[in-house]
Amino acid sequence: MNTFSTLRRAMIALLLTTSAAFAAPVAAPLDAPVLAQPVAANCNAIAQQMAAQYGGKARATLQNRGGQQVCVVVIVVEGKNGQRAQRIEQVVPAN
Repeated sequence: MNTFSTLRRAMIALLLTTSAAFAAPVAAPLDAPVLAQPVAANCNAIAQQMAAQYGGKARATLQNRGGQQVCVVVIVVEGKNGQRAQRIEQVVPAN
């Protein structure tokens, strides 16, 4: 019974210390790098809008051209009456 009681106290102490460690707020460093994910998400939104306009499937990539970030959108429109698919590429500023 004494061993069970000691083991129980140790488990409770362990649970309390680990939950306190995970509940503590974490501060981000001041020199954290800026992530480009919001701009990439914006590129995908632009690609989806353009795909809806052309009636095809679109894909976008974020690139740096001439010191400016741009979205390169590639749209593939299926051909009609057995014709080949058409590939349209457009460069849009990522603003």
